[in-house]
Amino acid sequence: MYFQNGNLTMADSNELASKLKLIKTSNAFCPEPFISTVTTGKTTQPCCLMKNWDFDNSEEKTLAIQKEMLGNGGPLFDYHCLICKEQEKHPAPSHRQKNIEHWLTGKYKEYTGLLCDAIDAPKMHIITYRAPNNFCNLRCHMCKPSNSSSLAAEDKAIGVETAFSAIHSKSLIKLVDSTDYTEALCTIFELRLVGGETLAIKKNYELMQQAIDLGTAKDIELDITTNATLTPKFDGKDIFDFIPHFKSCKMYISIELWGDKNSYIRFPSKWQTIYDNAIRFTNSPRTTVTFACCISSLNVGYFNEMAAGTHQMILDYPGKIYPFISDSLVVGKNLYKIQAVPLIIREQYLDKYYSNTRPNYVQTFGKLCSYLENIEYSEELMWKMLADVKKRDKHRGTCLTSVFPEWKPYYDRV
Repeated sequence: MYFQNGNLTMADSNELASKLKLIKTSNAFCPEPFISTVTTGKTTQPCCLMKNWDFDNSEEKTLAIQKEMLGNGGPLFDYHCLICKEQEKHPAPSHRQKNIEHWLTGKYKEYTGLLCDAIDAPKMHIITYRAPNNFCNLRCHMCKPSNSSSLAAEDKAIGVETAFSAIHSKSLIKLVDSTDYTEALCTIFELRLVGGETLAIKKNYELMQQAIDLGTAKDIELDITTNATLTPKFDGKDIFDFIPHFKSCKMYISIELWGDKNSYIRFPSKWQTIYDNAIRFTNSPRTTVTFACCISSLNVGYFNEMAAGTHQMILDYPGKIYPFISDSLVVGKNLYKIQAVPLIIREQYLDKYYSNTRPNYVQTFGKLCSYLENIEYSEELMWKMLADVKKRDKHRGTCLTSVFPEWKPYYDRV
């Protein structure tokens, strides 16, 4: 064991050096399947970004993908790690590469020995908890009905049929997780809570309360992903009553753009509410706020506005607001992929990026420009996406071109 009582030892320096070399240089290795898990209590998967995961054979598949990651990759790596594989075709590090950096020199560097141990004997020191309840109050264009009860209900109302639309709007809200997390809460050093809408799901508060009751919360970093549109009370307590008990807290606020453009994509959110709650979160002890975006066909041209808005908040709240991140990318069968953006619109977006670069976001803008320049355009996908947009606009009483006028020549033809 290289990690004892929080200290990295050199009991076997040659083997340790070999593992560190693997972590640093492999094109397939990712820490997530070895050291963390994503769970609903009923299902598990190695990483929240993995696509097409087989929940019925999760344990077997996890072992198989771990083996591939210790080699040169393989069919499972290619099939499930679509986001990182696409990101690594372009400038700026992928989510996988950033994760490795965190373990070697960043926020997890004190636990590097744990990761080296986990290569031989995987052990879950980080839990991402995704409650089986999929309640969410928003209907984001690029989301899935399995992650949002509101989107599932809208799909059903407008006649969009998916495997989830007919059943998830009500049945998932009623799901209860009865798993005993006592052992896990006594061994992890980080608890990540995601949704649905994380702050609107009671089970997340029960899990935090259990860590407090066990006396382990003080040793756990709390990471919460939220749309920041509400802070409800459960049993008389809201999130601000729980945060002070934990070692630290990172609030990741999911937005797609800055201001009213965000309100359109993440319908029916109100930007001022999100902004005000972000400030409220900064007032909690040992808490920082990071805005997190998923790159899609609708927002890919507007991250200069994200950079400007975030930069001003960093100046206003030093040490509490971090630069925004854009680690997620719409891929797979989703209609809102960058492939749907026409070449003429791409040229407009590229002109904005090349004429308005920001020193703190050179990598991010370079990545966005590469996506726009190199990801193949699909006219068929564009028309499918716009048909979906128009259905939702009619149902919601919104209009794409009032927010993104560059789409008008195409939108008007649907």
